[in-house]
Amino acid sequence: MINVTLRQLDYLVAVADHGTVTAAAQALHLSQSTVSSAIADLERVLKINLFVRHARGLSLTRDGQMVLAEARRLLREVSSLERRVAGLSGELAGELHIGCYSTIAPLLLPAIVTEFMLHYPAVDVNFSEGSQHALLEQMEQGRSDVAVMYAYRFRNHLTDLGHTATKLTAVPPYVLLHPEHRLAGAESVALRDLADEPYILFDLEPGGQYFLSVFEAEGVTPNIRFRTPNSELVRCLVARGAGYSLLSQRPKTTISYEGLPYVAKELTAQHEGLDVVAVTPGDRVPSKRVATFIEMAVHLLRSEVWTEPKGPTEIHSG
Repeated sequence: MINVTLRQLDYLVAVADHGTVTAAAQALHLSQSTVSSAIADLERVLKINLFVRHARGLSLTRDGQMVLAEARRLLREVSSLERRVAGLSGELAGELHIGCYSTIAPLLLPAIVTEFMLHYPAVDVNFSEGSQHALLEQMEQGRSDVAVMYAYRFRNHLTDLGHTATKLTAVPPYVLLHPEHRLAGAESVALRDLADEPYILFDLEPGGQYFLSVFEAEGVTPNIRFRTPNSELVRCLVARGAGYSLLSQRPKTTISYEGLPYVAKELTAQHEGLDVVAVTPGDRVPSKRVATFIEMAVHLLRSEVWTEPKGPTEIHSG
């Protein structure tokens, strides 16, 4: 029998997150020797090296990365167990950490976090944002329960990794133009009519690959002027007249962060929309919290959230 304590796992997570025993001890309000001894005891019990020591601090070994992922999962489950036992009222309780692709997050997270807070106050909801790769890595390390992302050319890979992907909705691409653009009044826009103009590529994986595939499908080579992983910067540049762009996610307003308007237009050609999926680890059955989250996400993302903005909306500061 392996005698591993929750305290040892807690200290392991702290050291991994902070990079040094000293920083972890400070965060835990413990002495450095206490944390160091706990890690040494854990390595002795498991009979593996968890960290490589070097001048800059500590780095996890491959075995250490595996143990860390399991430690995070176990600590989260213990926390959830404590909450459920404390309640024993049948209400949904525990922790829920959502990983969300950066451009989906503003349209999903505010609504779903407040929904959980309202209906399930015993659930401790947290979230993080990032690229597709970062979200999967986070989930595999046990730092999140579910990852919401686009599934462009990725479903087979998810299956190969043993994960489960539940489709939430699908979103087609659209064109962003400056209000004074010659095509701003058109009902729809063909990419061939924009081919020679400067294009602003949203390039947070897999967004860049997807939008370039839209051009490829129409036999058009875009004149890429700027690349950015920030969708709000894309809108700002279009509103400033720096070029046109393609995006999928649709905010309620067609006004940039700077308060300048832009125009959103449908593409003349029909393109396959990007599937938005909720990814869960294939090695365990999703908790009731995760299942409830997925149900809420389907409802929210298939509602008016993704519909075309009707026109500029005034933004009030304050």
